[in-house]
Amino acid sequence: MRNRPFTLLLVAVLLLPLACAGGQKPATDAGPDVTDDVTRECLIPADCEDDNPCTNEFCTTDGVCENLANALPCDDGDPCTGDTVCADRACRGAERCCDDGLDNDGDGQADCADPDCGLDPVCFGECPVVDEPAPVPLTPLLGEATPGVYESTGLDGFTDEYVYNQAGALKIGVRREWGGSVVFFGMADGSPGMNDTNTIDANDTGREVQVAFYDPDRIMQGCAHDASCRATPTTCPGSITYLGWNPVQGGNRCNHGSGVEAVDFTDGVLTVTVNPLHWNPNWDRSDCVSEACADPQLAWRRSDVRVVQTLRFVRHHVVELDYTILNLGDLDHAETAHELPTVYTANGNNGPDLWRLFTSDGAEVSIDIPANDGFYYRDFTSPGGWVTLQNDLLTYGVGLYYENHLTGFQGWQNRALPFNNFRSIFPFAIPAHGTVRARSYLIIGAQGTIASEAAFLDAGLPPFGVIDAPAPDAAVSGDTLSIHGWALDNRGVVTVEAILDGGAPVALTPGQPRPDVCAVWPGYPGCPAVGYSGTLDLSPHSYCHHLLEIRATDADGNTRVIARRRFSRVP
Repeated sequence: MRNRPFTLLLVAVLLLPLACAGGQKPATDAGPDVTDDVTRECLIPADCEDDNPCTNEFCTTDGVCENLANALPCDDGDPCTGDTVCADRACRGAERCCDDGLDNDGDGQADCADPDCGLDPVCFGECPVVDEPAPVPLTPLLGEATPGVYESTGLDGFTDEYVYNQAGALKIGVRREWGGSVVFFGMADGSPGMNDTNTIDANDTGREVQVAFYDPDRIMQGCAHDASCRATPTTCPGSITYLGWNPVQGGNRCNHGSGVEAVDFTDGVLTVTVNPLHWNPNWDRSDCVSEACADPQLAWRRSDVRVVQTLRFVRHHVVELDYTILNLGDLDHAETAHELPTVYTANGNNGPDLWRLFTSDGAEVSIDIPANDGFYYRDFTSPGGWVTLQNDLLTYGVGLYYENHLTGFQGWQNRALPFNNFRSIFPFAIPAHGTVRARSYLIIGAQGTIASEAAFLDAGLPPFGVIDAPAPDAAVSGDTLSIHGWALDNRGVVTVEAILDGGAPVALTPGQPRPDVCAVWPGYPGCPAVGYSGTLDLSPHSYCHHLLEIRATDADGNTRVIARRRFSRVP
């Protein structure tokens, strides 16, 4: 049950007298150079054949041959050229034999004087070896040193996948049949599957830890069909039965689960891919007909969204939830608040009753404003970017910290069911064929434990980001290296520095406009001014491979190398 919506190295050999010069040979022609200026009579194209694979033969209506150059792949028969294609009626490629003294590709430059040979080790002479750097992960926290065990169960008609923490004391589980949504987060008692320590509701396809998405122009049935909901509100009843465009990870209002496309467990990371069902199979009807669950063509109606969810323990009590949302369709969905995710907590049915809602500063929130379908809600602020639902004694519960430090939240309850949940008020757009990324952290324990772990995350999460330029293994000529990229942090990035070959850091300029980044990673402090740029003076550095590192520091003093890149300086 659910409630309403609300990123050639030409090395001059360091002036060393390597055998990089030599004879030259012309570019290899694959046949006679027949030009358009040569007039030949023809009846059919075969009359115009010039035995050159780099030309296409035509016979005009006037009976005149035309041999036009093409750009097709070709073979010049020389093993010392590669990547050969037709250019200017000849088969041309790149230099591959970099120490034979010949201009193999006929471009006027032989061996190490040819940019094609820039990556060949023979051309580096006394240059130090610079290995290609391993990618820096976008996730700012490392997982637990030793990942916990993985467990797959087939109980009560469901297939659930569990990951344990390093100590084996806690575990988290997702359900394949319900779109990989989180159905268990609790203590391990030595038995497989669920037990009565579960902090998650998990009583139907709509009540887990899961994501759901909305569209303000298609928010309700009756006006969703022509995207007119903001201009012409629906005439359908104000009920979740009539929600409009609404992919839901767990499943739909027919209580059909979304299922999964793929499940993978590697190095402590559980990854689930799902194409969610639409909550309301009739979402784009122009009327208010609600019957759909008995129609097999509608009851399993899939959305045009794909969700990739990864989870892993990063601390004893903390699980990282990482989401990638992919819009597979042509529809643009304007900015509105989404569930990314919503946490539906245990309600006393096969688990504790977690109903007392607290903000990061310890204030208790009363959920008492009447809403639809018998539910109550309340919007509130939590300045630390996290909230928790606890039991009566505040000794056990579950919390969620949002990495982008959202402070606006919403809670829902219906104690008659009973029913409890909370979510951030998380606004963003989902453009046609676009991608949205988000990360949050589930925390388990007493109110004090959750407050302590959230404080660690709040102050301890370091920045993350990328290098956009230079490109990997770029050949950089001249004395200046241009650098740009982006960096994000839960509290904001203060400084960005470039480090070349482990030398002294050089300050780059942060705060550059990058609305493209904030469209993919919405809500982060500083958006959209999260780009950085600058230059490095390469004149003191040799014509060799070099390693560039980008280091960012946030408002809490956390410093992290967010990206590495190998490039080469060339003459």
